[in-house]
Amino acid sequence: MKRNLILFLLVTFTLITPGIAGCKSTNAQPTPTPIPSATTALPSATPLPPTETPIPSTETPLPPPTETPEPEPTATLDPTAFELRSPAFGMEEPIPVLYTCNDKDISPPLEWGAPPEGAQSLVLLMEDISAPGGLVHWILFNIPPDTRSLPEAVPTQDHFSDGRQQGMNQMLELGYFGPCPLPGPNRYRFRLYAIDIMLDLEDGVMKIPLKAAIRGHILAETEIIGVYGR
Repeated sequence: MKRNLILFLLVTFTLITPGIAGCKSTNAQPTPTPIPSATTALPSATPLPPTETPIPSTETPLPPPTETPEPEPTATLDPTAFELRSPAFGMEEPIPVLYTCNDKDISPPLEWGAPPEGAQSLVLLMEDISAPGGLVHWILFNIPPDTRSLPEAVPTQDHFSDGRQQGMNQMLELGYFGPCPLPGPNRYRFRLYAIDIMLDLEDGVMKIPLKAAIRGHILAETEIIGVYGR
């Protein structure tokens, strides 16, 4: 009896076990598909062709820089031409302050070419032609005709060993008195006369007697004008 019970239980267990196994297999979850690793190389993207055509530059290329040409040198003095010049300034150019009442007040250097044939002496007259009537700044007369220049800072004396004499300037002084405009700028004319006589005049002569003495004796004249003012 007991053995039959045990056999019954075994048969029953044998029949039940496949059903349990079947139930487990039908309820089981599907195996998930593995996610690719982040380190797995992805296929490279194919580059897209450009959609816009590049616009050509409309800017004109700049020319290469050019060097500034050196200024042409000032023409040299023609020794055969009766032409007055100064190494310190050119025609209608500023007179350096050195030659004015604002500095040393010395006469500027002057040079000129040969006077015409027959010249017996030269006369230099400097005037401020911006002032009414032309104010006198320098009178130098009886300059030997073979003289071709005057250095700067001619002494303010009356008589020289070569026969030169000086007249009276606007300050009632002998010799050179530099530009000193009030107001300015003013124009200062240096005029050189070639005359056919030696002048018989006293030292310290003034402009009016000087102009009267050379009237009718002028063979040639030349001038240079400088400008100065503050």
